Amino acid sequence: MQTKIVIVDDDEAFRKLLKIRLQSILGSPPEFTEYACLNDARAARGELLRCPPDLVMLDQHLPDGKGIELLEEGLFENLLVLAVSSDPSPEMPGRTVSAGAAYFLGKDHVRSPLFQHLVLGVIERNKIQQELVKSEVDRKVMGVIRTHIGTLRHEINNPLGAVIGAAYLLRNAESATEDQVQAAELVEKSGKRIKHVLDQICLALEQNVPLEEVTKANQTVYHIPGDEPWIGEEDS
Repeated sequence: MQTKIVIVDDDEAFRKLLKIRLQSILGSPPEFTEYACLNDARAARGELLRCPPDLVMLDQHLPDGKGIELLEEGLFENLLVLAVSSDPSPEMPGRTVSAGAAYFLGKDHVRSPLFQHLVLGVIERNKIQQELVKSEVDRKVMGVIRTHIGTLRHEINNPLGAVIGAAYLLRNAESATEDQVQAAELVEKSGKRIKHVLDQICLALEQNVPLEEVTKANQTVYHIPGDEPWIGEEDS
């Protein structure tokens, strides 16, 4: 997968140098996204949060403010950010790290041999972090799904029990006609089928059982574990 790199810097010459250096480090061409000011980066907030980059190079002196403002606003949350600046003031490294940057580099350090190790380490750490974030999101989504399915099962089971019970009484009534008996049997069988499917879905979710894809009526659906496959029903 192509490495995604965000560069926030208004110095076009430095951006070109940085891109050449990073490409030489990574070997394969990365996907670069460049912003020349804070507001340009802010305007892309939705995309940056939806698809976090693997590496952020953040300049500190920009036309419309300080780079640390983006860190304080949480634009690069859960990411290790490399702050860069040509400002030699001794307080600059401390200010940027305190604001949330992982490391601070003078722009001349981009040519240093140690820059390669730092870049590779940060990219690897950010990839791992994003996998952890994704896993946590997936876990929360599954929790919501389990709650919804459990609620659905509870709300359906009560009226479904009444329907199945009524069908049983009609099917066994002495005055029931043959057509009524057949209709009652169909209702009872269908009701039990609905209950069985709901029970099996809830059990699969509780046990984290993977669902197998099958084809039914020319549509791809999931086969419910513990349920008989849909044989001969493709055209039903």
